[in-house]
Amino acid sequence: MKRAFCLLLAIVILAVPFVSVNAESEMSDYCVYDVSDVLETEAWGDMEERAMGLSLEYKCGVYVILLPGFEEYTHYDDDMNMAASDILSRNDLGYGADRDALLLLIDTSKQTSAYGATGPRGTALFNATALSEIDPSIASGTASGDLDAAISSFLDECARLFIYERDNGKAYGYTAEENDPEPVRDPDAMITDCVYDYAGILTADQKDQLEKKARYLSELYEFGVYIYVVNDYNDVYSSDDVWYACEHVYETQGFGYGSANRDGIMLFMSMDDRDFATYRTVGKGYYAFTDYGLYELEEYFLPDFRRNDWYGGFQDYLTYCDYLLDLAEKGTPLDYDPSGENDPTYPSGEDTPSKMTFQEKCIVLAPGSAIISLIICLIYRGKMKTAGIKTQANDYIAKNGIRMYDTRDIFTHSTTSRTRVHSESSSSGGHSSGGGHSFSSHSGSHGGGHSGKF
Repeated sequence: MKRAFCLLLAIVILAVPFVSVNAESEMSDYCVYDVSDVLETEAWGDMEERAMGLSLEYKCGVYVILLPGFEEYTHYDDDMNMAASDILSRNDLGYGADRDALLLLIDTSKQTSAYGATGPRGTALFNATALSEIDPSIASGTASGDLDAAISSFLDECARLFIYERDNGKAYGYTAEENDPEPVRDPDAMITDCVYDYAGILTADQKDQLEKKARYLSELYEFGVYIYVVNDYNDVYSSDDVWYACEHVYETQGFGYGSANRDGIMLFMSMDDRDFATYRTVGKGYYAFTDYGLYELEEYFLPDFRRNDWYGGFQDYLTYCDYLLDLAEKGTPLDYDPSGENDPTYPSGEDTPSKMTFQEKCIVLAPGSAIISLIICLIYRGKMKTAGIKTQANDYIAKNGIRMYDTRDIFTHSTTSRTRVHSESSSSGGHSSGGGHSFSSHSGSHGGGHSGKF
């Protein structure tokens, strides 16, 4: 038994480098995350087995996450329901490429709960009608501290929704007309679509879901939010930099909210050489998407694109645009240290960290993993002479449980800010704004942004 345990431990540790870069798996390893460390071992095991069984049978992740304070794990610290979906998204939880998932989020310190969903099926299953009729014993069980009953009721509700969908061919209570977000402002101010996929990397349903979300955000904030994907940016605008193609598309396609300012932001992708660019207009664009805010936005969605998770990356792009625009509307745009001492951009030259291939990572990490596993095995071998039966989950869960944020400082990509310089004879004139990223375009409007590789 001891030999088997040591061998298993060694395999797990050696597998870490491979698991961490495996983006093709259908599901995450676990469905029930007890970060608060409040569940008994047997109860946790039963819940995990039920949740994983439902996830695999119905091809939609079913998750329960218990946190001692949800605010520490999300930007949505004043909205627990938004936080639930955000936690799912930022931790890559869900089933398959679309990351369909349902979540019960429990804050054990406040004894409150919320529901979240991601992916086309997840959001359809947890539509407004279904959530309005969800078993009230889940919330009451959370409030009274009876978490076992609350979680069991949640799993029962998920099973009920799955069975209804299977038997009726659609989610309970869901109709596209009733559940589409209602425009809250003047719909005539947006005269173009928001999502363009000329490279064919999205399914029709994925494109439709992204269009609805982008359109909703555009009308909510009176600020155009766009996605534009092509195979080769030189087919759009011949240039040595994808950013100028991005600018050209925004200016010539009539993008932007309102006929006067044409406020907006656009994510432009060229698939052949894996180039991307971001463009935002001056004025409201620069106020909401500061240099630091734009950098953080790119850091939020680029990891998805490196795993070829296009739909997930666009979902994250829209989610973070929502976050930045909400901050700006509240008068507190995300900004960085104005002194520049903590500039988040990476240095150039020999000190710049280089990207490692998968094989290089394995070569570097495997020997260290082997040594660590050997040391741990020897320690456990010595300790297991007095080993006894454990009855609490606490004995098997690392302190603080899962970590909901990736806090590693690893160089992943470089971005380049572009400024168009006009000669004195230029008839369009010049314009400059904060950060030195503004320029005068050929059409007379102004904007700026970044470009790079994914």
